[in-house]
Amino acid sequence: MKLLEKGPGWSTIQHCTGKGNGNGGCMSKLLIEKEDIYLTTHTDLTGETDYYYTFICPECGIQTDIPESEIPIALKRELLQSKKGLYRRLEWR
Repeated sequence: MKLLEKGPGWSTIQHCTGKGNGNGGCMSKLLIEKEDIYLTTHTDLTGETDYYYTFICPECGIQTDIPESEIPIALKRELLQSKKGLYRRLEWR
């Protein structure tokens, strides 16, 4: 089989709200693509780490977290693998 043309990549429309990062976003409506997302983390006192899928607004510079349910599992795996250098198992929902 030969790939003739790649399909369009993943994208989502989000508003800059600052959600998960102190709020204060400019409410710009943005088309967020895979390349715009990076992982941010929070480690609590017990050492457990939570991962967030974040973008930064090109208009105001505020970070906004995208709800995990809106990120495809393949993209979650790719971001986690690149962040931690290893494969982290994610459950299908």
